Amino acid sequence: MKLISLIILVLTIQIAAQVGYVEYTHPVYGFLQRMDSYQILKNYDGFELPKTRKQIAGYLKEIISAKENLSPVDLKILNDFITEFEYELRATTEKFSSVADNGLKNVFSQKENFVYYFTEKNKFSAFINFVGDATFFNREFAGDSVETVSIFNFGGVARISFQNHLGFSIKATNGTFAGNRYLAQSTGSRKYNFKIHTNTSSNLGNDFFDETEGYFMAEYDNATFKIGRDRKIVGFLNYHPLLSDYSPPIDYIQLNLKYKNFGFSFFHGKLLGTSSIVFDSGQTASNVITDKYIAYHRFYYNFSKHLKLGAGEIIVYSKRGIDFSYLNPFNFYKSAEHANQDRDNSMLFFDFTNNTFNRLKFYGTLLIDDIDFGKLGTGWYGNQTLLHLGIFSSQLFPVAPVEFEIDYLRIDPYVFSHRLNYNNYTSLGYGIGVNKQPNSSTFGIKINYYPHYRIRISAMYDYTVHGANKVTEGSTINYGGNILLGHRLNDSEEVYFLQGVREYSRNLKFDFVYEPYNNLFLFLSLNYTNESLQGNISRKIFDSQTGLRIKI
Repeated sequence: MKLISLIILVLTIQIAAQVGYVEYTHPVYGFLQRMDSYQILKNYDGFELPKTRKQIAGYLKEIISAKENLSPVDLKILNDFITEFEYELRATTEKFSSVADNGLKNVFSQKENFVYYFTEKNKFSAFINFVGDATFFNREFAGDSVETVSIFNFGGVARISFQNHLGFSIKATNGTFAGNRYLAQSTGSRKYNFKIHTNTSSNLGNDFFDETEGYFMAEYDNATFKIGRDRKIVGFLNYHPLLSDYSPPIDYIQLNLKYKNFGFSFFHGKLLGTSSIVFDSGQTASNVITDKYIAYHRFYYNFSKHLKLGAGEIIVYSKRGIDFSYLNPFNFYKSAEHANQDRDNSMLFFDFTNNTFNRLKFYGTLLIDDIDFGKLGTGWYGNQTLLHLGIFSSQLFPVAPVEFEIDYLRIDPYVFSHRLNYNNYTSLGYGIGVNKQPNSSTFGIKINYYPHYRIRISAMYDYTVHGANKVTEGSTINYGGNILLGHRLNDSEEVYFLQGVREYSRNLKFDFVYEPYNNLFLFLSLNYTNESLQGNISRKIFDSQTGLRIKI
């Protein structure tokens, strides 16, 4: 009977319904990573997020056809995703509920809830959600006072599709806080939020902040185009060395091509350059931001489970308008940068994954910021590379049904910085790649455990050694340890890995997430940081966050 039900389910699946992307924070990506390590997914590329809803549905279809290989917990997790992506899988809404039609009676249920939705098969669909979260943040410094803040954020998300190929999404949220202002300003995306750092005469007061994302896209079988503003994540697992969520979101255009085992991706986006305040003749202050842009492209090929290989380029340029040399997806950026008179910051990268052994994956990324092969091993400051290696195992041993992630990250001196500081790899002064400084090494280990299909427990330890620039009164000895300070004319031509003032950081993090009802999440996060910095400064910080997130 189970086999017959499975065959009926697979045969009735229809992929091509709601056009849109699934946010990179969605738990489905952890599930897909695990299924890929099981060798169930044949062509999953976890190097770039987010994926489209159509792509997610395609992966779920593969998993459904092999569901007999799943554990009881994973089967229930899969059923939850089948409910959430029902419209993409079957073009039906049997397990959906809207407040407009049913009021609040199904909010605390296992249905997929919306404020409102409307569908007309193969012609039009609209889904509107309320989203909100409340976080209670506590920070304790060793030997010092405790700071607390409560942060509340709420808003809405709308996804609209036409003819199964065109669509757009808008997400807008407003927030406020009560408690320690500095703690609210310095954590999460609020650290670069303009409103929360600006005094205002608005009736909303100075405790208000807002955020928005949105995009328009066209999706076909082998090609996707997108223009919008949201988060892009580039790099494997925890550290995302090439593009992370540490800096402000970017506005960009994107093109993705895919045919069987081959893939190509491109985006060109706007960053925020250096910020300064200028005054006019009437002494009115104006905030001036330097124009700054990033271009990225990558070719990817899945040879087999033994080797998936990618290669690409990144360019950062500024202080001029959009350069058509980098707006061209298929240009060779390094050569174009030379033709543009060597004014820009170019990088080359390679990535790979290996899944020869079931439930065990190896992955790696090599980024070459700059290199002279004739000077390898000489300590020349211009040899700048980043190396990220890792292992992912998922329930490798039946007696320990957990996931292990082990990472090693090495960032050479001056990586991500640039001799022209306005071309460094930052947006508004925040690194757009991994949240680690150049001239550092990091070892990390993470354990994920799913005791119940609605409970996720994870623990992560991170140990970093940093060769910091030596800062004395009125001067800085540059060892390439600050992303905001590139090599200067008077700096030494020789610098060695971890040379400088040794700084150490030890970080231990624990996360607990429970979803008692569909899209209602209760969470607890504990984070302990122990830092030994130059000047004999020792800093110990304990953060705790509790709260809830809801989507209706």
